[in-house]
Amino acid sequence: MELLITIAYFFLVRLIFFDFKLLKFNLFWKFVVFGLWVAAVLTEILSLGQYTPYSKEAFVQSYVVQITSNTPIKKGDPLFQMDPEPWQNRVNEYEAHLASAGTSVQKLGQQIVEARAGAARTKATLKGSLAKYDMLSKAAVKNAVSKMRLEQIEQRVAALKAQLQGNKAAVREAQLAFDSEVGDEHTEIAEVLAKLATAKYNLKNTIIRAPSDGYVSNLQLYPGVFTRLKKPVMTFINSEQYWIAAKMDQRGIQRVRPGDNAEIAFDMYPGKVFPAKVVSVIWANGNAQGVPSGEIPKEEAVSGGGDFIVRLHMTEEHPDYPVRFGASGLVAIFTHDTPEFLVFLRQIEIHSESYLKYLFNPF
Repeated sequence: MELLITIAYFFLVRLIFFDFKLLKFNLFWKFVVFGLWVAAVLTEILSLGQYTPYSKEAFVQSYVVQITSNTPIKKGDPLFQMDPEPWQNRVNEYEAHLASAGTSVQKLGQQIVEARAGAARTKATLKGSLAKYDMLSKAAVKNAVSKMRLEQIEQRVAALKAQLQGNKAAVREAQLAFDSEVGDEHTEIAEVLAKLATAKYNLKNTIIRAPSDGYVSNLQLYPGVFTRLKKPVMTFINSEQYWIAAKMDQRGIQRVRPGDNAEIAFDMYPGKVFPAKVVSVIWANGNAQGVPSGEIPKEEAVSGGGDFIVRLHMTEEHPDYPVRFGASGLVAIFTHDTPEFLVFLRQIEIHSESYLKYLFNPF
């Protein structure tokens, strides 16, 4: 664009001073002609580049989810369905386990009752055996009972005491198993409920739905095909969120702030310029990232980057000129402290270059 303006300027000078000879090309007019040209060059280099950064490398980006046609899809619309039968079988299996788990918990309660009853019987028998042992002990002092008889009852008492300890342990064990809970559910039931919930979730999500408004491309599915977990099978492009990424020279980006006004001219829409605002500046580039290794980096591998990425969003959209993801164009940013005449000059430039896009679209 600058070259075209320079050619047009000196062509006008030639018409005025040499072809039509409207003015005499004396020393004064030489100073005027070349002074204006030098002033314009200095304005471009020193002012426009600093206050109104310009990029000829801008393109539209959006979130792309690796999931036909480019038919617009609404959020929640089904994209494809996996075979639900395996997960339906799993749901049926865990529902059966849930019924069985409920029966098992009831059995645990019955085991507590039986263990307590067994302990009570043993305790009663032990009480009777102890009474009998006391009686025989007194009789043994008078030699009214044999020593063998006394030893038998002693062994009986010891066995009953051991049995009572076993009964009490069985009661504690059954009680612990019965009282084991996660939240308000018995552990056995909670475990089955968790597995059942997972199976129902997977069954519900056999239908893959659109995460947002957008459209699908690069579909690699057809009925009956098998796919692996985490393997991309289609590309879903989000049409709700997008931004324009513009590559800017770092020498003119230091004044750019979020909220600064901007203008965008897409290559695919000659003569059209759209208003926009700066969303953010990515204050880093790939040259700043070192790769850990066991070697000292070579000199040619260590260098600074020349450009940064500025993200913008259009403030006005026209239905006749939809935003196409991947579309490229021009971006002019007007920083918050830009003088009005510099804004005007940069607007002339981007509008002129937008019209020049017609040269690549003569039809």
